[in-house]
Amino acid sequence: MVESFDEFAKNYDKILEKQHKKFGDINYYAEYKVKILKDFIKKDNLTILEYGCGIGRNFPFFKKYFPESKIYGFDISTESLKIAKKNNPWVEIIYEDVLENLHNFFDLIFIAGVFHHIPFDNHLNIINILRKLVTFKGLICIFEHNPFNPLTKHLVNTCELDKNANLLTKSYLKKIFKKQNFKLMKEGYSLFFPPKLKKLNFLERYLRHLPFGGQYYVIFKK
Repeated sequence: MVESFDEFAKNYDKILEKQHKKFGDINYYAEYKVKILKDFIKKDNLTILEYGCGIGRNFPFFKKYFPESKIYGFDISTESLKIAKKNNPWVEIIYEDVLENLHNFFDLIFIAGVFHHIPFDNHLNIINILRKLVTFKGLICIFEHNPFNPLTKHLVNTCELDKNANLLTKSYLKKIFKKQNFKLMKEGYSLFFPPKLKKLNFLERYLRHLPFGGQYYVIFKK
């Protein structure tokens, strides 16, 4: 079972802001991920699900970069979903009883910072759920914290949101998705520079193969 964040929902942004105040605006991280996705997916008019959307911090940037797409959000934290809907009324919020019936429905499933909250023995079960949800040749994009980055490990170890987190490597995620017959389309390390140094982001295209970024991403096709 994925860990619920009901107890943190109302203070989620404040917790992140406190932890990242030395690095800059936390909204940078949300837009950063969606921009990477948009660089890979040029088309619009998609059905997009954010699986584990939390309070909906990524939704404004999906609206910005995928304006013609229909955006859906799912999370097991009902308190988080209330905030996500209030702040983004144009998003279609989906609850678990509805989600389980939406087979072959989504063109793209976006999952950011979720898998490290899922026990390892439940990973394959979640992947099977995702397989049912995504369309034929649909995409699944995952962002995760990089366990090889010492600053990332420190931030995870000192954040109350991540008290039960278990970081996983990019090679591990690739292995378990390939086992379920997903095809790897794109991968890379990311977040080499904090918000205050974002002017250096043009260098990241040359660094994405180096396992030093704060996060990494993998994009799979069904």
